[in-house]
Amino acid sequence: MGYRLHVARVYNVEYALGDAFNFKCYEFHNLLSACGIDYSGDEYDGEFEVSKDEWQKLIYKLKNLDCNDNLNEKYEIEKCIRDLESSTCEIIKMLEYYLANSDTSNDYLHLSYF
Repeated sequence: MGYRLHVARVYNVEYALGDAFNFKCYEFHNLLSACGIDYSGDEYDGEFEVSKDEWQKLIYKLKNLDCNDNLNEKYEIEKCIRDLESSTCEIIKMLEYYLANSDTSNDYLHLSYF
């Protein structure tokens, strides 16, 4: 088994449908952090990656927010949802859309604000 460094030759970023997170980079990062999602980058990074497992964890947390016994975490997540100015259902719908339309040959979602 080799351990050689490689570089991708083709990289495509596609426009997503909807505008749930437009101009909300900082707020979206806050949602990821409040939900305990591991991702590359910092709160102001316009490009970052999230593993598909972590992405599914995010969707699961939002779908089951009412079942969350940790009131501080629930409050922080609800605050992030308000800051995104979208409903929880709209956010979940967009997250599922991104997951369904992500690169199937990669275990990460590469997200880019531009």
